[in-house]
Amino acid sequence: MDERARRIAALANVAGYDAAATKEYVDGAPHVKHASLRRLYGDLVVRVYDEARRHADTPVVLDLGAGEGSATIPFLELGAKVVAVDTSRSQLEALETRCHKFSDALEVRCQDAADALLEKGERYDIVVANSFLHHVPDYLGLITDVASVLKQHGQFFSFQDPLRYDSVGKLDRVLTLVAFGSWRVFKGDAVGALKREIRRARGVYLEDSVHDNAEYHVKRNGVDQLAIGRLLKESGFDCSIESYWSTQSRAFQPLGSALGLKNTFAVVARKRV
Repeated sequence: MDERARRIAALANVAGYDAAATKEYVDGAPHVKHASLRRLYGDLVVRVYDEARRHADTPVVLDLGAGEGSATIPFLELGAKVVAVDTSRSQLEALETRCHKFSDALEVRCQDAADALLEKGERYDIVVANSFLHHVPDYLGLITDVASVLKQHGQFFSFQDPLRYDSVGKLDRVLTLVAFGSWRVFKGDAVGALKREIRRARGVYLEDSVHDNAEYHVKRNGVDQLAIGRLLKESGFDCSIESYWSTQSRAFQPLGSALGLKNTFAVVARKRV
């Protein structure tokens, strides 16, 4: 494993564990919770950054839905300049605190991702969407806008989105549900989670439900990685879809990986010239 990728893997979850909100986030975010997923993320970040360095001395990155900085810090650490965008001011304040030593290379914007993509004259070497697309109702429209703000050799990189449910195997789906259910039991919300699943199975979604809005992907059969791949290829990109196993449960993460199951994906796409 590349030494830089190893360092990035370690940085992916450096969010201060003494903060209750951060602990809660890490517990529900497999890509920063499990070492195997941090290693995968580190490898992909280095791959994307090294490709950008072939065409720019200092790549400029747009980090959409930056949150507390789990994607921002690795790119800053490698030497990029980053524009971090999020609608949460408190999250961005946490990001700025964590990234204080990189302040000269960091710009923070409290705005909607769609608005950031409409900024006139802005062009980027890399646009990142880390654990973000599954929260966006029109993610295909957002990716179309991403293509318009990338430079000639620009790249789109997304990580940690659920595969389209009907495209994965039955065992993958069953174990995903069992793993999620077991995790919810230890979170003390097993009954609530079961009620939500039964309600959603009937096709009932509540506009004022924090859970339904945070888990928007359940309304639309996951995220359609096949449609994303087609869109990017039709838009002039070379596109790679990286599928892998991911779950909040520490017990089921190694089991699913050992069985070679897939339920989550990343996208690495580069503009063709």
